[in-house]
Amino acid sequence: MKSAYRVPRRLDGRSKGFTWTARGLSAVAGSVIAGVLVASPAVAANSAGAVTPAPPNTTNSTAAETAVKGQSDPHENQEQRIVRAVVRSNGTLVPGQSSGAVSAARVDSAVGAYQVCFNVPITNGTYVATIGLPGNVNASEPGEITVVGRIGTNNCLYIETFNSAGAPADRGFHVTVVYAKNH
Repeated sequence: MKSAYRVPRRLDGRSKGFTWTARGLSAVAGSVIAGVLVASPAVAANSAGAVTPAPPNTTNSTAAETAVKGQSDPHENQEQRIVRAVVRSNGTLVPGQSSGAVSAARVDSAVGAYQVCFNVPITNGTYVATIGLPGNVNASEPGEITVVGRIGTNNCLYIETFNSAGAPADRGFHVTVVYAKNH
């Protein structure tokens, strides 16, 4: 009897078998985490012998814990937005995989130095970048990446890519910015 589910194949003919492995690892990790939570010192036994979580210590709360609760978050009344860009190693923007990005370019033809600009101010955003190719075929060369806001503008990022040894190298990358949109 054939399975009702077929593992999708990539354009190069190989299957995405790694997704099943990742799902299995995720299930194992969830079980391990659950075991750690049950055995943690933050759990106390009540008089009936049942295990109940200990209450949080509110007298020793830190500013970080307060911020996590949202009590002093300056962006609490602001809507979060996302813009993103996929850039090839030559500095060209991949429009079909980018949203809110208006341009990308190599900076002064320097190896591994790029500028990516968006259609909104992102100065107070959170930037996340990773080495990667556009699309879903082939594998990227390994490497490292740094990202920071671009000096002199409120809507661009300065990104540098490196090989695994830390030397500047041209690498394709993906970058995502989460920023607060005022109401």
